[in-house]
Amino acid sequence: MTAIHSIRTELRYLVRELGLLDKNCFRSGLSLTQAHLLTYLSKNGVTSFAELCLQLSMDKASLSRTLNVLAGKNYVEPVTGVRDKRQKSFQLTTAGAQCLAAADASADNEFSFVQNAMELQQAQEIINGLRALRINTFRRNAARHPQRIQIEIMRSNYLPEVTKLLMETFSQEQNIPQALILLPAELKTKCWIVRSGEYVLGTVACWQENNEWHWGRFAVNPCYRGMGIGRQLARVSLTEMLEETDNVIMEARDSTVRIISELGGKITGPTRDFYGMPITPMHLKKEDFEHVTEQRKNTRLTGD
Repeated sequence: MTAIHSIRTELRYLVRELGLLDKNCFRSGLSLTQAHLLTYLSKNGVTSFAELCLQLSMDKASLSRTLNVLAGKNYVEPVTGVRDKRQKSFQLTTAGAQCLAAADASADNEFSFVQNAMELQQAQEIINGLRALRINTFRRNAARHPQRIQIEIMRSNYLPEVTKLLMETFSQEQNIPQALILLPAELKTKCWIVRSGEYVLGTVACWQENNEWHWGRFAVNPCYRGMGIGRQLARVSLTEMLEETDNVIMEARDSTVRIISELGGKITGPTRDFYGMPITPMHLKKEDFEHVTEQRKNTRLTGD
């Protein structure tokens, strides 16, 4: 039996043994689909019907039926689209949040046998294996459906994940003191995130200091590097930032220097050491960025 077939077999048996197909999954009062949908809305806030279809991998008819059932129980409610008034969105109600909390508690209780029956090391091995399978599956799915990767201004509900990512990237990977990582609250700032559903894949910020706009705090989760996410995030964030200013300055690591140079950025001084790693001062002017963008557009049109 091949490893792939063994994994599939074990997953099928696991679904059966855990009762994931039961309409009262984990004695929670919810089906697994309903629990997934409520959890997504709890984390993401107001979410469009289209995003729910895409990120939960549900067809329109199945999603509509599930939403109608949950709306009938007053667990979710429709919201007029924020950007497009014709687009229907949904949010969790207070009753829905209470139901989800009770469902989570029930599921945790049903799973308590794991803690009682397994050694800590064995449980951690299971967690690591499931995480590796999930991440590799996501990377495949994102390659097939690039639209699953979204870049947007960060909303406050994703601040804990962004803070965690910044600390892991700059403190643990680059040995930068934690006190220097988070931006002072008094600065005018804008922060973007790359996410896919509830996964925060990367982040970057701009802040105004001494009448100049800085671009930095640029981080991509190691699990999702090599997917072109950093380049997408840099391009989108700088496109939006250069609508407000004519020049952005930054101090970039070597990999970031390459990305910013591709977008028209220029090195403005010598590389220096910063906590054991080199950083290079750069700036990006609006006119240079627009010139590079126009060149790329023309290249795509001509096929050269």
